[in-house]
Amino acid sequence: MPIVSPNLDDRDFQQLLDEARRQIVQACPDWNDLSPSDPGMILLELFAHLTETMIYRLNRLPQKVYIELLRLIGVQLQPPASARTELVFSRAKPGDTILEIPRGTRVSVNRSGVGTEPPVFITSQAVTLGASQTEGRVLAFHADQVEGELMGLSTGVAGQSFTVKRPPIIAPTGDDLDLIVAVETPVKELGNRAPAIQFGGKSFRIWREVTNFSYPGPDAFVFQVDRLAGTIVFAPATRLNTPGAGLADAPQALAEIPPANREIRVTYRRGGGQEGNLPANSLNVLKDAIAGVLVTNPRPATGGRAAETLENALVRGPQQLHSLERAVTARDFELVARNSSVAVARAKAITQAALWRYARPGTVGVLLVPYLPETEKVNGQVTAEKLRDYETNEALVQIQQALDERRPLGTTCLVSWAHYKAVSVNARVVVRREEDPAAIRQRVIDRLNQTISPLPSSLNPNGWPFGETLRSSNVYDNALAEPGVRWVDRVSLVVDEVPDKNVTTLSADPVQPRTWYAGSGELLFRSLNDGEGWETTRRFPGEQIYLVKPDPDQAGLLAVLTNQSGQPGSRLYISHDNGETWDDIPINTAFRIYDLGWAARDTYPLLLLAADGGLYELSLKPGGTPVQLQVDDKNPNQGFYAVAVSTDVRGAVSVAVAAQKLGGIYLSSQGGRTRTFRLINLQGEDIRELAVMYNGPQAFLWAAAAAPGGDDPGHGCFRWQLRGDEDPPDGWQNFSKGWNGGTCYSIAFQNNRVLASSHKSGVLRLDLNNTGAGWQTPDVRCGLPLRDQGRFHTVQTAAADPQGRLLLAGGVEGVFASDDNGISYDFTSKREFTDKVTLPETWLFVSKEHNITVVSEDEAN
Repeated sequence: MPIVSPNLDDRDFQQLLDEARRQIVQACPDWNDLSPSDPGMILLELFAHLTETMIYRLNRLPQKVYIELLRLIGVQLQPPASARTELVFSRAKPGDTILEIPRGTRVSVNRSGVGTEPPVFITSQAVTLGASQTEGRVLAFHADQVEGELMGLSTGVAGQSFTVKRPPIIAPTGDDLDLIVAVETPVKELGNRAPAIQFGGKSFRIWREVTNFSYPGPDAFVFQVDRLAGTIVFAPATRLNTPGAGLADAPQALAEIPPANREIRVTYRRGGGQEGNLPANSLNVLKDAIAGVLVTNPRPATGGRAAETLENALVRGPQQLHSLERAVTARDFELVARNSSVAVARAKAITQAALWRYARPGTVGVLLVPYLPETEKVNGQVTAEKLRDYETNEALVQIQQALDERRPLGTTCLVSWAHYKAVSVNARVVVRREEDPAAIRQRVIDRLNQTISPLPSSLNPNGWPFGETLRSSNVYDNALAEPGVRWVDRVSLVVDEVPDKNVTTLSADPVQPRTWYAGSGELLFRSLNDGEGWETTRRFPGEQIYLVKPDPDQAGLLAVLTNQSGQPGSRLYISHDNGETWDDIPINTAFRIYDLGWAARDTYPLLLLAADGGLYELSLKPGGTPVQLQVDDKNPNQGFYAVAVSTDVRGAVSVAVAAQKLGGIYLSSQGGRTRTFRLINLQGEDIRELAVMYNGPQAFLWAAAAAPGGDDPGHGCFRWQLRGDEDPPDGWQNFSKGWNGGTCYSIAFQNNRVLASSHKSGVLRLDLNNTGAGWQTPDVRCGLPLRDQGRFHTVQTAAADPQGRLLLAGGVEGVFASDDNGISYDFTSKREFTDKVTLPETWLFVSKEHNITVVSEDEAN
């Protein structure tokens, strides 16, 4: 039964009147007329009525007390949220010098409402325009930046609080610069690698924000904040309960307290609100003028919200008490996952839509790391193989059920095991002459194994953070922390697997930003940072990856085509989440497939397969199988090398295929349906690659010609304007001027430039902006690998990102990147790094065998 709340005073009107009569008899016996008509009794009845009303109010919890109770349980009014947008700074033409746009640059609109100040946005970081760059992009927030405000001097007493001068502080945006609270700390007290800043010639330690002081986290330098009021509160002190001894004799601080007479400064962003929600191209006024620079916001500024009202907080506040039984925050999900199974050592909750374009809003991903017994760790080393051995489906099911019971209505939770990237460290450690080199070497290796580990350890209580970059400074910190070490040098970081040889296919994801795929042998690699780092997403044992093809329209949809040595057929693998997971059963064909094209039929995605013996259509509906399409009734078994799909501005779909045996190009203007193809010439040309280039509303079909070999320079490429059922007036246009690369293997487009990988001339460039221009061969010093003096290795594949920023080229020597339209290249699939190794947000590092050389200082000198 429910708990009944007692009344503070149960007396009613009659009870109050009777008590007054008894008091009259005792205190004033001469008052003998107690009838209702007596004037004195009338006053007593009035008193009883007023008192009953007062008791009624007393028995109702006043709003002030209610608000105070909510405050005691930690309920706060939510501060205003800041709108955000991406700003584009540009200049008319490249300059002779590097131009830096500082962090905090203010941008506003050119007008505002009557009597109101125009909203001002500030940049979140600095933007540097190189000498060859004309524009740069940066995230900006609708806020005012307050730098280094002095809140006061610490009293050294627990529970002290300070208030900023210009509240409110905006709601968290994910940027650490939203709020920085720093306490004056001499350099000698900062310790090793403590977060600190300088202000006014003094050093300040940066403290962390927490929601409560019961769980401060990795260190005790923490504070709480009421952003709406702008109040910063440091930890209180209390007499804590000691097991077996009751309360402690003296109060103890729940976290660190700023020492007395130390300056406390705060940097924060204030403002926010709905007025920051602005349309695209409205932010074009530089409040901090920079000569020759223009600014705009290509996309609307969104996300601004007003501060929470008291009425809303009174309704929301009590619900906060139920959060212990529900998984709402990331920490809730992680706690439930860890507490639901002893097979799990770590859990990480992420918002899928923040990372992946394919993810549905409201989807929470929970990544798990299995528990590993200490006996399975050799010198503290945790390997990916051991972790996978301890990954059980039962633990996944158990945790999935627990989270489904606690997740909010309308959300989806996906539980999976984390991914791991293996890395090893090379370094030379110089020790004092009296030290034992072997013992030092082992201790340094142990420290590295415990630090570069997905599991908690004595040196790294939380384990390596998800997605955090490993830097050479981490190696220096670990080695120099060992007593007896003089210095460390020759540090390098070596990753286990990269696409550094025999790259046969490259593809840029047209939907997921900065995402690339590379096939090398049986390994499929993926990069989420424009090739700065590569991770193995899938291994296909005994097979060779021939082609990787992401769907240009449906986010996450990816097809991988493989061939098996000595086998006539091919195998298709399908992923719906950018290669994170794959369909259980691959699609096997008895015929060899050479190319894939994505299309759609009745809202279902389908693949067009250019193969020996014909063109096939494969629907991704459950149970779909390849169905042959009739292309040429006179030659029903005609094989094809390439297929390309184009969708015009009206939604009409055209499909082109390149026939084997010099059979020419066939084109369908009706979505590639059977018996809708017509021959559009190029018989006699060996066409192995087709691609579609878009120029505004126009679309052009490009065909790459193969050369018979030897010294034949080849025929370059051909172009056909796609005009539906109508042929273009010029028919096929041949672009062979300047071509000397032999066979053209692949075609990529950057704005109005064509880049073609070739057999012997690297990646050739064709600028369509210059009428009559021919192909340009890259300089032998461009960075592409050479097979001998003056001759390039074969570039098997090339791809450009949809924005035209980056070009990747692949071949026998790995992957090379160009950010200047194919003029120069950098090797972007290297195995060894001297500065850092990157990591995706959902991955963790594991240690391989570290190569640490230890010498005495006498040997080093």
